[in-house]
Amino acid sequence: MAENGVEENSLRPAEKKRLKTTSSSSSSAEDDEDRISKLPDALILHILSFLPTVDAVSTSLLSNRWKRMWYLVPNLSFFIIASSYKSSQDREKLCNYVDSCLEHRKKAMFYNCNSVLTSFKLQMDCYERTKNLYLDKWLAFAVEKKVTEVNLCLSEEVGGDEDGSIYYLYCIPETLLVKAIYLTILELNTVLLDSGYSYSFPSLKSLSLTNVDILDTSVVDKLLLGSPSLEKLSLIDFDIKDRRPYQLDIRSSSLKFLVIRFFMIESLCTVRQIEVINLESLELVGVPFDNLNLSVCKAIKNLSLICDWNIEEPSSLEYLISSLPLLENLTLGNWEKKSLDHIKISSQQLKSFNVNNYADAMTVIIEWAPQLASFYYTGDLLFRMSMVSSNSLNGTFELEIAKYEDYNGDWFINMMNFLMSLNCSWNMVTLHVDRAKALIFPKNLKRMFENWQCTCRFPMLNWEHLRVFTECKGEEESELRDALMWIFPSLKTLSIGERRSC
Repeated sequence: MAENGVEENSLRPAEKKRLKTTSSSSSSAEDDEDRISKLPDALILHILSFLPTVDAVSTSLLSNRWKRMWYLVPNLSFFIIASSYKSSQDREKLCNYVDSCLEHRKKAMFYNCNSVLTSFKLQMDCYERTKNLYLDKWLAFAVEKKVTEVNLCLSEEVGGDEDGSIYYLYCIPETLLVKAIYLTILELNTVLLDSGYSYSFPSLKSLSLTNVDILDTSVVDKLLLGSPSLEKLSLIDFDIKDRRPYQLDIRSSSLKFLVIRFFMIESLCTVRQIEVINLESLELVGVPFDNLNLSVCKAIKNLSLICDWNIEEPSSLEYLISSLPLLENLTLGNWEKKSLDHIKISSQQLKSFNVNNYADAMTVIIEWAPQLASFYYTGDLLFRMSMVSSNSLNGTFELEIAKYEDYNGDWFINMMNFLMSLNCSWNMVTLHVDRAKALIFPKNLKRMFENWQCTCRFPMLNWEHLRVFTECKGEEESELRDALMWIFPSLKTLSIGERRSC
């Protein structure tokens, strides 16, 4: 049936051709329609805000409407990557380009009240001291325009002579440290902080320092003293410039979230005191625990300790956990080869418990945790767990078994011992393994366990709900399902899904 109810067969050939051509032209026009340009300005600006400034500026070539659209984008972000700008001359041209962009934005903000700048981000993995004047000027521009977020990620410049290499870092100028009164978010990566200033960040809410060198520990005290509104602090591989051992104290009345991570094998920093009365979340990675004082941190709800456990007796850790009346989420992890053997957990409000274990044998005994609902384990098979109360938990076990090339008898015996040792009442259990064959028991081992089962049933046979995520070929799924039903004959629900790597 053609348009207007006229049958297509009643049309002449010329009319048929005209009708098809018109329809085709209409369809082509719809395909070529510039739908993006019809979007509201606010939505276009939101989209452009996710682009590097170089790409946002290039949209000015699209049409007259787009010519000055980038002037209204609320953030400036520049990425100066060595692989893209190999020669010093190329990097000089890009620095001049950044200068030009900032000059255009400065004019736009003068003539157009809608042109507002909130964020300045710069990533440069080819830092050179010759560019310090550029960096100083750009940060001064950001401060002058009252930006609320600065993200600066640089690299080290390697110099030196025959005696060895010398590493140079960009030293943050006084302009940013003293005059950025509107700043709420500051992220610094691979820079140097001088202790000669009295820092002033009256509006700062979040501070992140990664691979940052300081001249002495007074920098931390001055940062916290000059940031009365600070709520989030992240210190990652924080270090003294001359690489000497030092002790770090954290004192703040406003801080709520604190992250300290030392991924280096032998960190020179020791965290001695954390006096943060309103602290709600604390994450420590690679921090020696033996002398750490958290006695005033009674408001902690989220605690993550993946540490260097230089403690002969676990009682100090057990006391810490039991002395946090609001603790809801707990993560414990082994660091290097220090064992956390036979840790007893008692906590009134604990709801979620995570364990990371890659170093040594670990046993966790949950003595008292009436609110505990979920448990998450990541690591190898050297783990044992028991729970005194009868809480029904949701458990997730992500097993690191890639190091095993062959799944022989020892592997399956260790796997069975591991499963048997999870002496808790489980609701839903989720199991992540690399390969399906790690769970498919050989026939001879099945017979051995079946003979044993005649005299002693396995404690884990009462599992009723199981989800397994693994790399499973099509022909293996049926064999895996049979193996799981053999291991857990009481299963009521079983699902098998593909494991996705993060």
